[in-house]
Amino acid sequence: MEQKAANQPPFFMKQNKNTRLSKLLLTICAISFSTIAIYLPGIDGPFIFDDLSNITNNTFLRITEINTSSITHSLNSGHAGPLKRPVAMLSFALNYYFAGGYIASAFKITNIVIHCINALLVFTLFALLFKQINSPHLKKYFGGVASSTALIWAIHPINLTSVLYVVQRMTSLSTLFSLASIILYLLARNRSLQKTLCWRTPCLFFASFSSLILALFSKENAALIPLIILLIELTLYSGSKPWCNFIKQTKASQITLLILTAIIAIFSLLWAVDYAQPGFNSRPFTMMERLLTEARVLCFYLSLILVPRIDGFGLFHDDIALSSSLLEPFTTITSIIFITGLLATSLYYREKNPLFSLGIGWFFIGHLLESTFFPLEIAHEHRNNLPSIGILLALASLIPASTLNSKKILTSLLFISLILGSTTWLRSKQWGNYQSLAYYEAAHHPNSPATQALLSNAANQAGDIEVATQAIKRAMELEPKETAYAMHYQNILAIYAKPIPIELQQETLRRLKANRLTPSTQLALDQIVGCLKRKPCASLKNNYLEWINAVIEKEPNKAIYLYMRGRAYRAINNELAALNDYQKAHEVSPTFLHPLFEIANILLKAGQIDRAEEIILLIDSANKKATFRRDKEIKKLRELLSRIK
Repeated sequence: MEQKAANQPPFFMKQNKNTRLSKLLLTICAISFSTIAIYLPGIDGPFIFDDLSNITNNTFLRITEINTSSITHSLNSGHAGPLKRPVAMLSFALNYYFAGGYIASAFKITNIVIHCINALLVFTLFALLFKQINSPHLKKYFGGVASSTALIWAIHPINLTSVLYVVQRMTSLSTLFSLASIILYLLARNRSLQKTLCWRTPCLFFASFSSLILALFSKENAALIPLIILLIELTLYSGSKPWCNFIKQTKASQITLLILTAIIAIFSLLWAVDYAQPGFNSRPFTMMERLLTEARVLCFYLSLILVPRIDGFGLFHDDIALSSSLLEPFTTITSIIFITGLLATSLYYREKNPLFSLGIGWFFIGHLLESTFFPLEIAHEHRNNLPSIGILLALASLIPASTLNSKKILTSLLFISLILGSTTWLRSKQWGNYQSLAYYEAAHHPNSPATQALLSNAANQAGDIEVATQAIKRAMELEPKETAYAMHYQNILAIYAKPIPIELQQETLRRLKANRLTPSTQLALDQIVGCLKRKPCASLKNNYLEWINAVIEKEPNKAIYLYMRGRAYRAINNELAALNDYQKAHEVSPTFLHPLFEIANILLKAGQIDRAEEIILLIDSANKKATFRRDKEIKKLRELLSRIK
């Protein structure tokens, strides 16, 4: 009996284990409940902006049963990014299925849950990283530092658009799988350093790679995760086996590795520049202008992370002036100097404070795709969802290890959390209503054209024509190269039965002919052509035809514009001209099925049954080769044909 008792672990060890478990559960609850409470006021807000084109107007997400066909269609229904982001698209489809429709609150609650999971992954990641540092104080209090930092990340207002802007689930899902990939890699890496290897190590590495693939198919930013893992290796595992063995073998091997790395980097950069260049044809800025501007944007992001002012945040940041040279504006060169100095500082302190070096490097690596020379919009806050983790890691590393358990540090962290949480809660409350969102955004960003357009749309929905027209005119003034605002201005006047000045039509046409056709212009053309058949937009029919003719003159071989003109002709009952444009659109793009459906409907309406049957057979043949199959629509056409027969 005595021997048995002696072999049992002492009671205090059991107590410590229970205490640790209790603290872990308390941390999970505190982070989750705080996050949910702060974001809850925003769940009643509507779908906005890119939510419409990616989610609510995407018929392939409207699944009513879960089967191979519906899953496949939803996976392939994305059009954002080169990989089309199938994981995110599937999540939207499943949200639609389980919510029973496009219920915005259900989609936003799902986003909040994902954000809570991400916060817990940040806690896990920080705990692993802090344990890797050779500091007795940090190892002793790593749990408290990790949980505090994870909470700050979870409630930081810079992450709000990643949560309440539904389409940015693409970003938060990519963050989820990216964090999981890094954590699994760290677990596998730590196991690989142990003397005895087992089957769990390769399984963890495989799980890390699998998670990376899921992250990539959520959003392409995850392609940067290998670089972050490489940075972790260089900062925290630089003296560990086995990865360092090759590097430290001989001088020749080091030179060879450097040359190979340089060659790969140069060819990757040249390929990326060549890939990105065509995208600037539809942007109001050049590649060089964007690259120079992004130096100021990165400093702006840092300011939002470090000093979160509520009037600094916004859905759009198109009020940021472009940098035309290093000295115009002057803050361009100062931003570049600051970034260079920050990177040099992190490199200098890589041995004394590896977590600081890792955090700064993490932030800039995380912005390599969206904040460099790719033809994206200038700035968006959601781009900091993953990179901001690096800045918080760097800040946590600056806390003196000897003061980690002091009341001053704990009080400071609590105070910071209260400020951040309050700011995010206020923003969340603003996002809970479309009108309040638009009015607050316009108050904080009066010089943002996109925000003024948002205010105009919100005021239009509320029936306030005065504010709606003032805001859209302001948007036109702020962005003289954007045609979409002039089109929306005409649309508002038509809806309220107001006369459309000839000068406004002339200005619309001038903008169309003189400037690039932006995605916003294409979206405006698509939205307004759908309204032409309705009474409120009747006065726009002739004006619209002038717009689309000007567009086709610039882009004669683009099927979507020919299809739009066909719809405009149908709106004025010119069926022959519509058929001609639909036929041209199909010839330009044989896999574009919309024109064929329109042709079939016109023929059925005219009673030309035989020709309609031929078109339906053509649709059926083209449908088999199409990326997005239209089986349901074809079935409805056949049913209509049968009834007419």
